[in-house]
Amino acid sequence: MIAEEAKHIKNFKFVWITDGGGWKHSRRNLEETFNVLEDLYNIADMEDGIFEIVLK
Repeated sequence: MIAEEAKHIKNFKFVWITDGGGWKHSRRNLEETFNVLEDLYNIADMEDGIFEIVLK
């Protein structure tokens, strides 16, 4: 719900970063968010430099 509401904020981009373990405990929330949010990453993505790629 936060991600959907954030789409209406000018000059703001909502990014969700998960530790990956959330799939075990918050799978439904992550799955729903994954379906509507472009920017859902995990810690491994960050370590691999995803923001350097995405922010180009």
